[in-house]
Amino acid sequence: MQVKSAQPVRRITWKVFVDMITPGAVLLSAINPALLGVIISLQQEVSLSWPLTIFLLLIPALANCSVNLLNDYYDFISGNDKAENIVAEAEGPLVYHQVENPRPALIYGLLFFAAACLMGIYVVIKCGPVPAAIGVFGALVTATYSGRWVSTDTPLILLRSLPMILVVSQFMLENNTCDMDRDYAAGRRTLPMFLGRARAKKLADFLNIVWLTSLVLNVAVFFPFGLPVLAASLYMGRKGIAGTFREERTRDNKLPATGALASMAFWISEGYLASSAVHLAVQWLMIKLF
Repeated sequence: MQVKSAQPVRRITWKVFVDMITPGAVLLSAINPALLGVIISLQQEVSLSWPLTIFLLLIPALANCSVNLLNDYYDFISGNDKAENIVAEAEGPLVYHQVENPRPALIYGLLFFAAACLMGIYVVIKCGPVPAAIGVFGALVTATYSGRWVSTDTPLILLRSLPMILVVSQFMLENNTCDMDRDYAAGRRTLPMFLGRARAKKLADFLNIVWLTSLVLNVAVFFPFGLPVLAASLYMGRKGIAGTFREERTRDNKLPATGALASMAFWISEGYLASSAVHLAVQWLMIKLF
């Protein structure tokens, strides 16, 4: 399965640029987890610095955009993205639009990364070295693929972040399982290659169960007033959730598999944020009224 390329363009247009940064992925994997951190801070009655909060929302968004741009650029110039092996426009925008000069993608990617780093310097000055260590680790992970000191609250925060962490993990696992043959030809060695397609699918199904369980338990324990909102969200996302377990993760079936996972991820992420926000609002009203 492949898509028919568009007419050639000389430069990266606004349409190509949007396809490259994939706003939906940025929302799910960068902005939503950052918003959850803001909500948890408010629940713990932490005094927020709004400039710092805005920077902490922008940094992961800019970094994610940078990764997407650089990944598309290097896949294009290396020949990993070809007209005959892309199954969606957004999977290989430079190839799909037959861009003659892809170099601006590299420049934009580096500029986004530089902006994230500059904001990160401000965060490190205000919060200490821990955010810098986390950022360096993330940057190293990215390169291999294409505020306060840690306290006793950290394991609890990681537990509450699990529904957001698994959003990214599941998309990576789905993409790598569907693209096993393509990644092998490009010289990438991903987890599904070692597991095999069947066991990679079983791992994904198991992580889906962990994902849903962690979602329900986190809301029930930490944001109980938001349970009705979560129930409504899961009901709205039921087809995507069922499809994620049902769809085969092969190259020919990548679009249905990705669509189901995107639907599940959207309703889980937005449902989790909405549930936690509703809990805080109800809690605030109860304090004011009683």
